[in-house]
Amino acid sequence: MNVMQTTTILKRTLTNPYFSLACFLAVWFVLPRFGGVAVMVGCAGILSAFISAQPERFRSRSGSMLLATGLVIAMWIAAAVVTALTLGGALHG
Repeated sequence: MNVMQTTTILKRTLTNPYFSLACFLAVWFVLPRFGGVAVMVGCAGILSAFISAQPERFRSRSGSMLLATGLVIAMWIAAAVVTALTLGGALHG
């Protein structure tokens, strides 16, 4: 299987409405049982996967990916902060 076939399979999987529903339900019901770190890392990972698989949907009118990239960076920074605070004992969960 070459890279092009893998990319096509990934795009088809991510655009499937059942996969989107499964991601939503996982973030809503499953991940909170494992704490705030799992929720933050899960959300950042899902957003990163969607943006990398379908960059054309996240481009601005001028074709820039700056806002989408900034959002992904902010999500990963927030995940790192929540992880650091949880490991430091400032957050419980």
